[in-house]
Amino acid sequence: RALLAALTGAAVPDPEPGAAVDPGAPDLGWEAREQQELERWWTECERRLLAGEHEPDPDPVPDLVTDEELLRWFTVDGPPPDEGFDDPPPIRTPGVDDSPPPRVNGSAGADEGWWTRADRAVADAGTALLAAQQAIGHAGRLVATAERADTADETTWQHTPAGRATAAADALGALSATTGEHRAALAALLDRTGGGGLADRPRLAVTDALTGALLALTDLPALRRTARTGTGLQTPPTTDGYRPAAALDRHVRARDRRCRFPGCRRHVPHGGELDHAVPWPDGQTSAANLAGFCTRHHRGKHQAPGWTHRLSPDGTLTVTTPTGLTATTTPPPY
Repeated sequence: RALLAALTGAAVPDPEPGAAVDPGAPDLGWEAREQQELERWWTECERRLLAGEHEPDPDPVPDLVTDEELLRWFTVDGPPPDEGFDDPPPIRTPGVDDSPPPRVNGSAGADEGWWTRADRAVADAGTALLAAQQAIGHAGRLVATAERADTADETTWQHTPAGRATAAADALGALSATTGEHRAALAALLDRTGGGGLADRPRLAVTDALTGALLALTDLPALRRTARTGTGLQTPPTTDGYRPAAALDRHVRARDRRCRFPGCRRHVPHGGELDHAVPWPDGQTSAANLAGFCTRHHRGKHQAPGWTHRLSPDGTLTVTTPTGLTATTTPPPY
């Protein structure tokens, strides 16, 4: 009734005092009553609009707070005074929010120290991680710089005479790519080697057809001499001195080919040493008294106490350890 009176300007009579609500009538509820009042309000509004009745504009709402007062509150005196509205109290869970903070050794100072140390540990870990990332980045930049420098060097070398000669498809292309100085050095080398580039003449190995043992090592000039003299091919003769002659040295190295110590596979022809089974001068410098060893096992033969080495005339070597174990090696067959 108050809303209808305020909107329509018409007084709405109160219900008569004597009027009583029928107890048998159904209770419509407050939604139904509001709907009925709203319908009556719309009906009254339509009637007044159709009748041409207009109400004057309502009076402007007076300003409760001026702009000057707001400016003074927020710049000088702080926020406006409390209007009586309090924030709702925080919701607390019994047994959880009311529990005191954890303590270390029963003191608040210990708690603060624990958190401080934890924060410092996290900060130190972050600093270490940053330093590691920077180091990795620096290393990556160094590697990239080195790779670029290597690529630049390779590209520069490929444009040099040596690079062009290396990339040539054949010998004529390589000669045309080199400089005159390089061609002159090559011609001088060919003159000194008599037109060949071998350090030694190729040798012919005469072996036993059944055992594969080396019988003689010769070359084409030696075969011609043997044919003229009729002496036949045989093992090089004994050398009078401590060091074997070239032919004997070459024969023993070709016969053994690897270190004769059991289990060793080091090559002898271009890096090993020949050893007298019976020390010179008691033993001869001959193929039957010489065996090829690597430097390590050659020293062990003379310096390791309790080891014995016995060489047979056919080249079989028997090694005995200080505990009595024996191992035998033979020259590899051809």
